[in-house]
Amino acid sequence: MPSAVVLSHHDIAHELGHLEPWLEERGFVVQRSYRGDMPVMPDADLLIVMGSPTSVATGYLLAPADEEISMVREWVATGRPYLGLCFGAQVLAKALGGEVNRLDRTFRGYVECADCTTGSAGEVGFEGPWVVWHDDAITAPPGAEVFARLPHADLAFRAGNAWGLQPHIEVTPESLERMAIALGADEPAYAPLVEALAADESGDSPARARVAQFLDAAFGTIR
Repeated sequence: MPSAVVLSHHDIAHELGHLEPWLEERGFVVQRSYRGDMPVMPDADLLIVMGSPTSVATGYLLAPADEEISMVREWVATGRPYLGLCFGAQVLAKALGGEVNRLDRTFRGYVECADCTTGSAGEVGFEGPWVVWHDDAITAPPGAEVFARLPHADLAFRAGNAWGLQPHIEVTPESLERMAIALGADEPAYAPLVEALAADESGDSPARARVAQFLDAAFGTIR
């Protein structure tokens, strides 16, 4: 059976949401690891690095995050698959020589990526829409293939078997609300995103189905 290690905080941006049913249905044995508790590089077929309120942006990088960057760099060098979400994407970018810079203000949106994708995004089912919530902007590493971008940041990129996704493809309406509250966000800042995601889930192409489509395209060969 394939194995996956999920690295996150204990109590913020830690819920697997739409990732969980895909991992279960594909037979993954999932091991949870938490920041501060993982002294060595994990042993698994897939590494998933979740979001964080901390930063790897230039001028904001602290020692624990720098250690995480080094671990991800070592992991990616082995050629094993990697999925970084939001902070995890920023860590991947820094690990491979990209840039992460602080925005003037927090960006929040339910982004229709059909309007911001490059030509090959449709091949991996990344048109969206997706929840995007970030304080730091990625410039993808040299040589990476960028699948989606906004004027201020690259949103999705791939380098070998490693994927960095700024959007929170994992969130459900419920987990998004819990994450927003844990981050200390005011209800007017997050309620429109929760409502848009909830409406999407009852539509013809719900987020949970698009997540499965993307994960199959990106990681479906893992056995």
